[in-house]
Amino acid sequence: MIEPLEIAMLSIHSSPLGRLGTVDTGGMSVYLLELARALGDRGHRIDIFTRVLDHDKDSPIEYAANVRIIGLRVPGTEHLVKSQLYPYLPEYQREIEKFSRQQQTNYHLVHSNYWLSAVVGDQLQRRWGCPHLVTFHTLARAKISSRKDHREERQRITEEERLLKCCDAVMVGTAAERNQLAASLGPAASTIHLVPLGVDLDRFKPRTAEALTTDAKRQPHPLILFVGRFDPMKGVDTAVSAMARLDPQTEPEMLLVGGDGQDSMARKRLDGLVRQLQLQHRVRFAGGVDYQRIPEIYREADILVVPSFYESFGLVVLEALASGIPVAATPTGVAAEIIVPGVNGCFGKAGDSRSMAWALAETLTLARTQDPLTIRKTAKLHDWSRVADSVVSVYSGVLSKR
Repeated sequence: MIEPLEIAMLSIHSSPLGRLGTVDTGGMSVYLLELARALGDRGHRIDIFTRVLDHDKDSPIEYAANVRIIGLRVPGTEHLVKSQLYPYLPEYQREIEKFSRQQQTNYHLVHSNYWLSAVVGDQLQRRWGCPHLVTFHTLARAKISSRKDHREERQRITEEERLLKCCDAVMVGTAAERNQLAASLGPAASTIHLVPLGVDLDRFKPRTAEALTTDAKRQPHPLILFVGRFDPMKGVDTAVSAMARLDPQTEPEMLLVGGDGQDSMARKRLDGLVRQLQLQHRVRFAGGVDYQRIPEIYREADILVVPSFYESFGLVVLEALASGIPVAATPTGVAAEIIVPGVNGCFGKAGDSRSMAWALAETLTLARTQDPLTIRKTAKLHDWSRVADSVVSVYSGVLSKR
């Protein structure tokens, strides 16, 4: 049994307490909070360092047993988009070091999330002499290869390539990402560890038989759910366009959860597409939703659609399956590894509304015939407690090498 660890988790650009589905708040936030909670339950002490987005919140926040969230105050950065944060990273590093000195905390390791945090973590590792582990969540070159019109700053590409080679360990969520990185890293591939993400099986559950009857009366039309950011990489426009191709006699509806509000460019673009396709009565916008409400929303839906061009993992897939609803998805991220057509979902092609419409229709049929508990079983191995055990194993291995 490994001794209790002091762990510094970094999430510089995105507060894990932000509203889910907004521009910089998604699956990574869920990963941070759920993993930290599970590690805290095992006696390890975790400090999650993030930038302050709300000046009214106290810091640190006692989030769970042995878990604190520390808001870092770097004036002038509260409302910057993540692409503007790079020049301020040394100031975030100094704030973390100041907190460590004030609290007299010596961290056993640094676990960075996303490349901006990894830049800071790399410098902290040099200062503190402790191991530095990175979960990138998304990689620039993978996104570029997934969508032709996608652009990334050269700075990000350069830093990711450097960090991959100099950090002590990289944790990835899928075998595809592990194989991709192993091919590029060569002899350094031993630093890559496959640790799939998890789902809270106690919160995400299928509807009861009584609820199924009640919901059928309240929601007479099949409901297709999308949960995530309205980023072009997510392919939301493909899902909306696919709605126009479905048999109107089935009268399916779509609920879009996420986005940065009615005034954002992404929302306006989707609004325009919905009007163009005359789907105003069938496509609804829920906006950003508190994560505590998400399990309830899954239970009200018939299927989930994940039309992404690229996903490093795709936590929403696990959440839907744990809730007993099948998934119509593109074969990217965990969907490519966990979805079995005809059992818990179907595949469509990214950017192809005709293919995605077929996948939606097949998945809606599956939702009417498949036992929700059979669908749920396919997510059973992804409980957060298992994930935490795997992460601790990686931590232990890196520390033993040091």
